[in-house]
Amino acid sequence: MSAPEFQQARISDDLTLVYVDSWHGRAKGDLPERYTTVVGLHGVGFNSAVWTPLLPALPSSIRFLAYNQRSYARSSPAFDATQPGGTDATATYLCDLMEFLRFAVDELGVQGVDEETHEGGIVLLGWSKGTVLCFSLLSLIHLTSSPSPTSFLAHLPSSGLPHASLLRTHLRSLILFEPPGSALGRPPTDDYTSAMKAVSPPHSSTPTEFAEAFAGWIGMYAPSASADEVAEELLPPSGLDALGPELRKVAWEPACVAHGFSWRLAEGAEEVQRLAESALKPTGGVALPVGLIYGTRTNGYCLDAARTVEGWWGISDDAQDGGEEQAKRKTAVRKVPGTNHFAFIHEPEAFAKAVIELVDELSL
Repeated sequence: MSAPEFQQARISDDLTLVYVDSWHGRAKGDLPERYTTVVGLHGVGFNSAVWTPLLPALPSSIRFLAYNQRSYARSSPAFDATQPGGTDATATYLCDLMEFLRFAVDELGVQGVDEETHEGGIVLLGWSKGTVLCFSLLSLIHLTSSPSPTSFLAHLPSSGLPHASLLRTHLRSLILFEPPGSALGRPPTDDYTSAMKAVSPPHSSTPTEFAEAFAGWIGMYAPSASADEVAEELLPPSGLDALGPELRKVAWEPACVAHGFSWRLAEGAEEVQRLAESALKPTGGVALPVGLIYGTRTNGYCLDAARTVEGWWGISDDAQDGGEEQAKRKTAVRKVPGTNHFAFIHEPEAFAKAVIELVDELSL
């Protein structure tokens, strides 16, 4: 399958974001009257071409957009962070997201949410590190006091979040696909420590060696917890092999991995956890509907994060959702059985089904 063609969004003299549009080239007469736009936020080391296998599985009522963050293919160079934890970069990348949403609305004609039918609008789909942008957005909405100088909030523009009105007119919901434990301030799990030990301090490694170790770990499979799941020898490829040679060639950017590790919500893990928990478990419910998707055989660090979020939402191990209270809080979970961090590559139909179900269930 060939990767979709990258388009260029010239946001300003200082910012260019390259993007994928699943509807690029379609005549206006071929577009449905009402549709939902899903904006994909990629993870560390993978540009927006990584979503390619998912696109044919999406229904005609879904338009899919995804942009390359700074430092990724043909977008602007990485932001030169100066603050501990790269929190100034996090603030900048959140503003980049809002600038891209403004571009999508003004230049690409993306529809807003219909107040009567709740159709249309934009759903943010964050994958892995891309979920940090979702957490930062929710954290900002829930801010009720002066921001800590060690969090990303202290580095947002004094004029406020750009194009914030889009949160009311266009943003419909957020979907988190496998946030890493680091996005929640969680300590590393044994699988991460074991896989990354040889390339992490005090050991030395080249950027390529670090990136290859990371890719091998992020795409691993956890041991099966169910006899109904696929046998080990029948599992799809793990690590970078999951992409296949063609997709790996266009989507994998190992030079971006180190920078991807360098920016987060706050300098310290305790404050990261406080911000993430306040974003997903605030008093009175989340500011925007939020869904969670994860593969049941994904790496231990992402499984730990998923179960942490489920705990914040009051979901038990043997329940798909939390019933009436869960619906009232506008949160929901979908699991993709037997797969891992690359579920949208291995099981695109099942992943698309999970996305569509969450879009409908979390409808405003």
